[in-house]
Amino acid sequence: MTRGNLSSEFLDEVRSKNDIVDIASKYMTLNRRGGNFWACCPFHSEKTPSFSIKQDAQFYKCFGCGESGNVISLVMKMENVDFYTAVEILAKSAGLEMPTEADNAEMAKRKRDRDIAYQIMRATTEFYQDNLKNAPDSPQAQYLKKRGINAEMIEKFKIGASLNFDDLPKHLTKLGFKLDDMIMAGVVARGDYRVYDFYGKRLIFSICNGFGDVVAFSGRSVVESPDRTKYKNTPQSVIFNKSEILFGFNYVRDLKKQNLGLDTIVIVEGHIDVISCHQVGITNTIGCMGTALTTQHARRIKQLVENVILCLDGDSAGANATYKAIDVLKDAGLNVRVVRLEGAKDPDEFIKKFGKANFLDKLSTAIDCVDFVLTDSAKKYDLNSNAGKTKYIKEALNYISKFSTPAEQEIYLSLVQRLVKIPIDALRKSLNTLGHKEVKSKEPEQNVDMVQETLNDNYITESKIMLLSAVLYKKIDNLDEIEILFKGNDELSRLYNYLKQKLNENKEYNVSSLFDNFEINNNSLIDKVINYSFPADDVFANGIKETIARVKLYEIQQEREKLTKAMSQATSSEEKMQYLVKLKELTDLYYKEKK
Repeated sequence: MTRGNLSSEFLDEVRSKNDIVDIASKYMTLNRRGGNFWACCPFHSEKTPSFSIKQDAQFYKCFGCGESGNVISLVMKMENVDFYTAVEILAKSAGLEMPTEADNAEMAKRKRDRDIAYQIMRATTEFYQDNLKNAPDSPQAQYLKKRGINAEMIEKFKIGASLNFDDLPKHLTKLGFKLDDMIMAGVVARGDYRVYDFYGKRLIFSICNGFGDVVAFSGRSVVESPDRTKYKNTPQSVIFNKSEILFGFNYVRDLKKQNLGLDTIVIVEGHIDVISCHQVGITNTIGCMGTALTTQHARRIKQLVENVILCLDGDSAGANATYKAIDVLKDAGLNVRVVRLEGAKDPDEFIKKFGKANFLDKLSTAIDCVDFVLTDSAKKYDLNSNAGKTKYIKEALNYISKFSTPAEQEIYLSLVQRLVKIPIDALRKSLNTLGHKEVKSKEPEQNVDMVQETLNDNYITESKIMLLSAVLYKKIDNLDEIEILFKGNDELSRLYNYLKQKLNENKEYNVSSLFDNFEINNNSLIDKVINYSFPADDVFANGIKETIARVKLYEIQQEREKLTKAMSQATSSEEKMQYLVKLKELTDLYYKEKK
């Protein structure tokens, strides 16, 4: 199996020559305790170390936030890079050559495209920056002057200008770049009669990855025209995924790496908002660039901090974006607070009108996101009418149920009670009823029969986890007698097939290799397999024996269900009698195995 077009053999070699303890020690202070190494988790804030590294198995696990992985995933998260780049970093560290074109043509092409795209982006950035410096009277330069952006910020954020449609393709051609590569990188486009600068006659904001490399541009029109969109952004490319990049994220990442006490990130909307915040020293600010926050964005943020302040634009679009962002960030486990600015449409305008101190005061008094939603959503309804109260209560209780602990619910219910002016006991009862309905809807239907009493869904899952852990850690190697449990396409069945293939091919496998072949997080069942806590040997041996016996009962159950279904579709009494005889045989076998 391969990942990112890299062979499993090459990945095994990369991992074997990069001890996870050695690599992790470059990012954090490790202390040996017992058989493992421990540190404060780099992915969430904590004072007591809960980040554990098992050197013998070459993987890490945080018992605070649940993050786990091998040496490759550690570099991916710490350096904020994709899988291929993380492998490249580790290969270089170990003195290994990445596979060449002769080894893998597709992988070599992808690497070549990435390298060329980065080169084109660097050359284009310098071209745009020189344009801005050399044309102080251009509309783009005058726009920055009007917005109060100083030279330091222009340099820091690599701001530039496209002065026309023709010069960039000519410039890049002179540097030796091919037209197809320029188009692939997203800086040049092909029209009916010519090729042209994709961002022609716009102010250029450079978009960087976690290393500070420019991977995209956002071109802003500074001249009002009904024929031109306000912004023109780089399309997806081999080096740019808009679902993962946040404007200014590389700078807050640097703050974290420098141990400068970063514990909160402020999220604003536009490029100028981010730049204005940095210009007055509020450098823990990033921008979502007017796009919806994604799960990948939230995960990137969660790697650095636990706390987020949303300070998006105050218009209706900003309000909607705030609601959506809260859902995404809360789902990622972040603590979210919200700022709504009065007297200004965005942070840039607020800072210019009221100053840094007042903006910091707004940030320090940001309200809890659930408080914000409950208060803000009340404005949509007429709370003086029964119909309005009913609609609001339903929306509010759904939100409280979704995003608060039982302890917090009392606080939020008090807020709702003040708004709707009905007894809080009635709200509590409605919330409890809502909770019961939600739980009931999630309960799988149970087939109550003699076998189901012995082997329910929870037991099956726990059995799968125990058996796969035993295979993974080489405590058992006969997979045939447990195969009936892994007939589906769920993650545990895929793990079973992976381990069985390795055993059949007589190939070595270990915990570390799983992270390159499966998506593993703290909610995944494979994570439970990896971190299964084995009991004493004699207890475990009895447990395995009993579980395999129950697996046989489960196999009988599966066959019995098939026969019962077939019998229900039988059209003759003779056919039904044949099925009844077989069912009797299975029932007798069941009781025999049960003894």
